[in-house]
Amino acid sequence: MVLLLLTFTLFIAFVLFQTVYILIPLFKNEKKKRSPITRQHSFSIIVPAYNEEKVIENCIQGYLHQAHGDAELIIVNDGSTDATFDVLKELLDLHLYHRPCEGGLVHKEVINVFRSSLHPSIYVLDKVNGGKADALNAGITFSRNELVVTLDADSILGEDALVEMNAAFQDHRVIACGGNVLISQAFSGEMGHLKPTFTIPNVIRYQFLQYLTAFLLHKRVQAAVGAITVIAGAFGTFRRETLFHIQGFRSTIGEDMDITLKLHRWIEENGRSSRISFVPSAVCYTECPDTLKSMFKQRVRWQKAFIDCLIHYRSSYFTRFSWRFSLFFLVDQFVIGTLNAFTVIAAPIVFIFRHDGMTLFLFLGLTAVMLFMYQSITTIYISRLHGIRFSKRDIIRILCFLPVEIGVYRMINLVFVVYGTLSYFHQPQSWDKFERSGTVGWKGVKRA
Repeated sequence: MVLLLLTFTLFIAFVLFQTVYILIPLFKNEKKKRSPITRQHSFSIIVPAYNEEKVIENCIQGYLHQAHGDAELIIVNDGSTDATFDVLKELLDLHLYHRPCEGGLVHKEVINVFRSSLHPSIYVLDKVNGGKADALNAGITFSRNELVVTLDADSILGEDALVEMNAAFQDHRVIACGGNVLISQAFSGEMGHLKPTFTIPNVIRYQFLQYLTAFLLHKRVQAAVGAITVIAGAFGTFRRETLFHIQGFRSTIGEDMDITLKLHRWIEENGRSSRISFVPSAVCYTECPDTLKSMFKQRVRWQKAFIDCLIHYRSSYFTRFSWRFSLFFLVDQFVIGTLNAFTVIAAPIVFIFRHDGMTLFLFLGLTAVMLFMYQSITTIYISRLHGIRFSKRDIIRILCFLPVEIGVYRMINLVFVVYGTLSYFHQPQSWDKFERSGTVGWKGVKRA
């Protein structure tokens, strides 16, 4: 009886959260609430780069294509062992440079600083390897503009990304803002005129739909209620002074989730007048794993990062975090996202030995499938409202793929969640980076 009650409670919580994630985005329009543009902010874009020789050129192209002019690009070569630094020298024609940096955040030694002769607003910091968080802290210390953008080296900014971020920060209460991350392999054409395509491998199809749902549905809802659980490491923007207030990034396997939690705690401790926002129109394109093996490495790392933050901030829930954030983080992310994975994986094994409850399990499972189908269809509709317009043929391909996505790939992802949770307690900080392919088939245009 207790187990039955627990199952129903868990399922009702799941249905409520998924319903909220479907309904609110249908009626939400972020641009209607925007403040008028009264000032142009300056940006420092920081790109931590460790063994990124295959993708760093595309990242630079995204910067050179920006419509917003007042920006600098700071690439932090974090002790790469491949040809990343040689690629940068060839692309940018680097020469030694000196900029005084007073105070700053803790990070490992920066050996040399370079500036591009071809593009004077691009700098390269060559430092001792210290991990992604350490590289970001070095970049923040070197930066001098009021807004800091953190960008992964395999990510390419959409041409209006900084324009949209500038609009979001017109509201002085906004201290950080997440950007919309799309899968680069799922677009074709020229930068500025990209079109989505679904003629891609299934493993990329799954991630494409998952990213669209996560960013256009989930993050928009979380932002609306003040409960964003993570500003994606691929593309986020922060007020520089706030990053110094919270002492920058913590060296951990999930630096993006950790900095988000730090910000939530800072907001709660400083009068609750500040907030974290999300801008769906500020877009970047990132390379996703193109094999199951690579996706396994990435998802296990993400799950370890979540468990690490869950434990690290265990004394802050409902006290130093708001109750809304605590509710989303503990119920949606932990109970539904993690504990539920164990029950779903274990259920078929249990029914081999016990046949009672099979009808209930099938009913709940069928209801969940219907909910996922409706959520995916909503995602396609919301994507269209945000300029991601699929062709009729691709919509048919998506509808045909949904049973595979729900019945196969979501189940595989649950296995990754279970494995990542268990392996955290064995190797909590191991970072098994997946291999970049650098196969994006479209290029940008250099800014004059």
